[in-house]
Amino acid sequence: MTEITSELTAIKKKKIVLVYANTGGGHLSAARAIEAAINERHPGKYEISLFNIAVASGSKPVTMLYDSYNLMLKASPRYARPGMTLLNALHAEKAIMPFFPNAIKNIVKALQAEAPDIVVSVHPIVNHALLKAFKELGWYGRVPYVIVCTDLTNNFLKGWANAEATKIITFTDMAKAQMITFGVPEEKIVVHPGFAVGPAFFMDTTTKAECRQELRLKPDIFTILISMGGMAIPRKTKAAVKELLQSDLPMQLLVICGMNKSLERKMRLLSRCSGGRMRVYGFTRKVAKLMTAADMMIAKPGPGFIMEAVIKELPMLLDHVSTPMPQELGNLQFAVREGVAQAYTSYKELPGLVAKLLNNSDSYQQMKQQMKRIKNTDAIYEVADTILGEIAAKQISPEDA
Repeated sequence: MTEITSELTAIKKKKIVLVYANTGGGHLSAARAIEAAINERHPGKYEISLFNIAVASGSKPVTMLYDSYNLMLKASPRYARPGMTLLNALHAEKAIMPFFPNAIKNIVKALQAEAPDIVVSVHPIVNHALLKAFKELGWYGRVPYVIVCTDLTNNFLKGWANAEATKIITFTDMAKAQMITFGVPEEKIVVHPGFAVGPAFFMDTTTKAECRQELRLKPDIFTILISMGGMAIPRKTKAAVKELLQSDLPMQLLVICGMNKSLERKMRLLSRCSGGRMRVYGFTRKVAKLMTAADMMIAKPGPGFIMEAVIKELPMLLDHVSTPMPQELGNLQFAVREGVAQAYTSYKELPGLVAKLLNNSDSYQQMKQQMKRIKNTDAIYEVADTILGEIAAKQISPEDA
């Protein structure tokens, strides 16, 4: 019997829990990218679970706190900026957790039910609560806890920089330097230049013409993808679409409205009056295909969209009409500095900037060349290898704790 039990233990799949929260769409995208990379390289070997911490908390107030971020983005990012500043100044996650003891208890129960061999966080406002749960479970120091910081430069939340994590993965040396400034020991930080971009963005060999045919787009017209993040910031989306539709540029627009159902309805009504120049998408898993079909992207400076566009070699115009949120300002500066994007400070600039890139092939091709220079399709596999390496280094299961 002992031999049979040992054999069953030996073949049991290792369990990986990827923790995210629904603030925008980038954190879930990063979790899915890691999941896809592990499954591609090691099919069937690991059990992977996506863990929404707000749902796991079983707490309406906690869920409302995460949802408030999306509500602020729907209204305007300027409402989110003071909140982000406050989060850094007060370490708000740590400060408010004592007021939600039941949420912590529920997170402890949810983690215990998962029985992970490793926990990986892709969100800055979960790490204090999760490490508190680890300590209550007796897992701290026994079950690896890895943070994958999805912000590219040094303007990010202190919640990413939890010195108690087993390992922290960043994608730039600048982010690493900020982690050290925030108190993370250098030996705990790993840099994988690039970003957590899913294999779907570089493994699919479908051509631009084939994607346009599949998506039922016009085959021979300049195509612009517009995406203002998971909540598609209505004011920014509507202003960009309006200026472009009022121009006489030969183009078609692909407008992603993400999780913003209200905006999606309004954009679909507008598309009926666009003379076939506009297609509208809600929350979609076809972003990689839409990027392949497009010739240019107009977006807010979220790190996920920036690096996905770099992988796709899709020139970008990034929104700087108002000051971006602190963590996204660094992403914008990074993209402009690296020559993979241009910033616009007025929506009225958009038709002129599009026309210049449309008519100046040298500028357009130079941007694509800069993308070739900095893109790294191995980054997501390097992230996966680091995570799996921590599992190999810690063979104690939480069931044995």
